[in-house]
Amino acid sequence: MLATGATSAARAAETVQIGMPIELSGRFVSFGSAVKRGIDMAVDAFHGHVGNRKIELLVRDVQSDAQVTVQVMNELTKQNNVQFVIGPISSAMVAAAIPAWRQTKPIWICHGSTAPLTEEQVGNEPHFFHTFPYLYHYAAAMSEGLKSVLGGGKSAAIIYSDDAYGRAGLPAARKYFTKAGFKITDEQLVRSGATDMNPVLQRIRIGRPEVLIVLLQTTDLATLAKQVQIANLDVPYLTDGTDIFIEEWQKTVGSAQEGWIGVSGYIPGMQRAASKQRPDIFPAIGQWESDFRARYNVAPGYLDIGGYCAMSMLLLAFEKAGSVDQESVAAALKSLDVET
Repeated sequence: MLATGATSAARAAETVQIGMPIELSGRFVSFGSAVKRGIDMAVDAFHGHVGNRKIELLVRDVQSDAQVTVQVMNELTKQNNVQFVIGPISSAMVAAAIPAWRQTKPIWICHGSTAPLTEEQVGNEPHFFHTFPYLYHYAAAMSEGLKSVLGGGKSAAIIYSDDAYGRAGLPAARKYFTKAGFKITDEQLVRSGATDMNPVLQRIRIGRPEVLIVLLQTTDLATLAKQVQIANLDVPYLTDGTDIFIEEWQKTVGSAQEGWIGVSGYIPGMQRAASKQRPDIFPAIGQWESDFRARYNVAPGYLDIGGYCAMSMLLLAFEKAGSVDQESVAAALKSLDVET
């Protein structure tokens, strides 16, 4: 018995466990599946080890469900006693996870949640690391980009969902589009999960805006895009954040994706090494894309490469800290300066 206990303890000491509460089914499956692909590639880039410790991913499907997310976060932090967590991705699931995370506060790499409320609630926590844009980043970039092309004084209408994403994004859309000189002429709320958005589109049509600012995600955005096309809404510029770059959305809406504009921090095909210090981990994007396609037989998206970078930064922090001590790793994360 003593020998078995000693062996188990030694095995635990030689392994670093990372909890992955992530959306692998349900409404946000496209988010979670993409990030997981990137994370798996990152672990392989480090050959499955940091130092002499094997990397063990405790993957749990939160099913795109708030209640399940709470259960999974509690399981990982209290039963499995993980000290490091990456995921979930969607704003709604991150919001659900926060109270459970607060109870033990493992180091949390959050590659998702665009809702500014996340920043307000946990942005100053020393163990919370957010590696994704917030909604106000999207609004600022999109409004300035459109202004540079269209000039000021254009009319704009906003469609937003009644969930954490839509309601959280509305103030930023108002602020930055107004600041850029757009005239907000209409705001329309749609129920998340609605199958018929035509009444809202008809109200939008009456105002004849030149820009439509859309604060919807995943299936809601797909439903809207199809119905915009069928209704022949005739709004010249249709804008969204980043969902329009997700391959699943593009396949779902087909030709209805024509005319949509989004913003992304991922520029495919670049050939220079991303990091001079660690080209083995962050090579030229073109090379990384080639490796990704060879592995998954699909083109990578912004969430794939984002998941890769987020996990790689955590693993680099382990290397820099020379241990898996939480405070040492947190300090290493804060001091990292690596181009990805």
